Amino acid sequence: MPAALGAETPGSNAVVNLPKEITVREDVYVRQASGLVRTVGPRTALFANLVAMGIIVNYFWIVYASAGYPNANLVTTVGIGVLINVAVGYVYWMLSSAMPRSGGDYVFLGRIFHPSIGLGTNLLFSVVFISWAGLFSWYVAAVGLPMMLASYSVAGGGTQTLTWATTLSSSTGDIFLVGAIVLILVILISLLPTKWVFRATVGIFVLTAIIYVVMMVLMLTTTQATFAAHWNAANPATQSYIAVAKQGAAIDGITATGTFLGIVYTMLSFIGYANSSYFAGEIRGSPTRTQGLAIFGAPIIFAGLIGALYAGTYFSFGRDFLVGVSYGSLYAGKVSMPGGVVPSPLFLAAYLVSSPLLAAFLTFGLVLTFFGFAFIYFIIPTRNLFAWSFDRVLPAFFTRVSRGGVPYVAVLTLGVAGFISLYVATYTTLFNYLTYSNFGFWFAVGIVCLGGALFPFVRRQLFAQAPRIVRARVGPVPILTIVGIAGWLAAWFVSYASSTIQYLEISGPYPYSYLLFLPIVFVLGIVLYWVAYAIQKHRGVPIDLIAKELPPD
Repeated sequence: MPAALGAETPGSNAVVNLPKEITVREDVYVRQASGLVRTVGPRTALFANLVAMGIIVNYFWIVYASAGYPNANLVTTVGIGVLINVAVGYVYWMLSSAMPRSGGDYVFLGRIFHPSIGLGTNLLFSVVFISWAGLFSWYVAAVGLPMMLASYSVAGGGTQTLTWATTLSSSTGDIFLVGAIVLILVILISLLPTKWVFRATVGIFVLTAIIYVVMMVLMLTTTQATFAAHWNAANPATQSYIAVAKQGAAIDGITATGTFLGIVYTMLSFIGYANSSYFAGEIRGSPTRTQGLAIFGAPIIFAGLIGALYAGTYFSFGRDFLVGVSYGSLYAGKVSMPGGVVPSPLFLAAYLVSSPLLAAFLTFGLVLTFFGFAFIYFIIPTRNLFAWSFDRVLPAFFTRVSRGGVPYVAVLTLGVAGFISLYVATYTTLFNYLTYSNFGFWFAVGIVCLGGALFPFVRRQLFAQAPRIVRARVGPVPILTIVGIAGWLAAWFVSYASSTIQYLEISGPYPYSYLLFLPIVFVLGIVLYWVAYAIQKHRGVPIDLIAKELPPD
């Protein structure tokens, strides 16, 4: 077999690791290189994380946050949320610097605690992520495209597009077909050479950033009085601007408790900045520098973006109106929107512009964001599946990569899972459990933060070999331990807040079966490891030894 190479390809910044079959340490590793291609630089990793966060998706979530938490000042929730996420981001940054291998928390927790804990946590994340790949493909068809068509109509584009919007949003067959086209596109891009996969990510970021800027300029140059006049001209007196705003004002005003609980939706928006830890094996250059920008920098940049977004939205549309139109449209049935679409500020902007194409372009930002979510959250579990197989928890078949560094077997396997996810989202109510995904997600994040806090004490040798920044201390205590404990407590608070009746809007008995779904997935991951351990031990492969060191690059 040819020797493994770790050299830069001439004329390229990519570093290609070619696999080599070897026999060492009783066949603990059958390859000394993963075959993944190191082609992701700092800016690309940052853009990928920001795409996963969705720099304009808060124009959508703000509707649900305003309806579910009418007593919250959403601008203030950003200040609270960024403190929590910077702490969590710091932990992921340090662990990614100490263990720069693909798989993220699977590698971190597997080396700090035990591989069964790493697999359980990582499986929980992966189930959520692959569910999102199908779910957000559904969102493109059921929410994004109808809103885009309705915006075109409201801005003067005629009634035909509004008819199309209503037809698409009400037809499960059409939604599944369009969602399937979206998912096929996601899979095809994922099969491209790694550099093109991440170039697509950069393209999504640039285009959504342009839409963000255009929307911000539009809002900051529009007063509430101007919007009110346009809204009133298009709507009957029963839902005039003043009537809708009064509905919002009738709900008790801003409270400290409401704002504190309202961070749940803001925290939901922050999800995604740690994604580069999952494809760490494809990052070139210094892991500490790249992950510092991508993981630690992303939540700080994002906080500035959504803080401005919330403030601009309040400035142009008015907080009371936004609460009234959101609650009245989603829950009270007192406000009707064209085509039954969600009253996102991106859609409300259609009342301000005279160009149907501009109105459609702004709401296309939401379509593109949902596509970006489906794409990124499809990519992440493919790398997780690759990491499990590399450690022999699953068959090595899943570690096969193309010459372009694409784990194509993992991509195609999870492509099937993505279609199952899309079908479930379209034709069943099984995805009700995703209402509780925030609970499970932040519970798992808490485990990672706890692992970071204990890392210096339970894996002393590995910690001692970590970069100097990871080993930084305040007196005798590692900074990682201090921040890890803070992140652990904060993450589990958010997990708790995500399981409350107020967040879930439960009117009947509390559905514990849905709440327990993801913890059960966590337990199944632990069971899966021990089954794999028994099988591999019988075959003479000690996978427990594999977990005692880092996988190869």
